[in-house]
Amino acid sequence: MRIALYQGTSWISRLIRWQTRSSYSHAAWLADNGDVIEAWQPCVRLVHSLSEQHTPGTVVDLFEFIEPLTKLKAERIWRLAMKTLGTPYDYVSVLRFISRRSSRERWEANLFCSELVFGNCWDVGVELLARTEAYRVPPDWIARSPLLRLSETVVTT
Repeated sequence: MRIALYQGTSWISRLIRWQTRSSYSHAAWLADNGDVIEAWQPCVRLVHSLSEQHTPGTVVDLFEFIEPLTKLKAERIWRLAMKTLGTPYDYVSVLRFISRRSSRERWEANLFCSELVFGNCWDVGVELLARTEAYRVPPDWIARSPLLRLSETVVTT
């Protein structure tokens, strides 16, 4: 299991990248079989390719855990992510990143991409970044985790 960080090219992706001063606009889980779980408009979904509904030519960096997850932790993360399928996309938080609004009411029923990935790790005891709440994490912060390393770069088709 790896984490996919996208360098999106759509107008909203470019805006997120600009506002967060980052190369990345999107985060997702990539299973060994190629399945992807991501918080993507309008809800958390399971697809069978990194490219599905993403702009062709989008650069995607794949990160692996420096110390590989145990089979149990990887399975727990995938199960947790699967339980979120259908959860509405958290447009409010994405707007918060764009507007740089520092606080907001917590919407427990909604998720955005990096919140899903970061939160799943947190829930199984993998602390990607110390003392950080998942709903505050843009995709770029995941790449900064000392627990991860870039393993491969691919391009969507």
